[in-house]
Amino acid sequence: MSVDAREKRLAQNETLFREVNERIEDLALTQTDEDDAYEFLCECSNAHCDLRLSLPLSTYEKARSDGAVFIVAAGHDLPEIEDVVLRGSGFQLVRKHGQAAELATATNPRDDG
Repeated sequence: MSVDAREKRLAQNETLFREVNERIEDLALTQTDEDDAYEFLCECSNAHCDLRLSLPLSTYEKARSDGAVFIVAAGHDLPEIEDVVLRGSGFQLVRKHGQAAELATATNPRDDG
């Protein structure tokens, strides 16, 4: 299944932010409890977005349990490639669908395969 250039670019932006957030979580785990809130970067497709989202580490872990799920600021979702699966205070968890989900899963840093 071919992926158009726009979807690929959007997915690359999102996966970059996901990688940065993985490093933030590594740091947070050395300093805080899993139920404490910590600041993560918005994982939306906008490469210029620099919003920080405060959410509990346990919610972050919930997002990372599915390679097609990303954390974005409220209103930063793209309905054409993702569905909102959880709304929090100032953030949303979104699950990619279609080709965007395939790209997200293929680039999941937690993929054991």
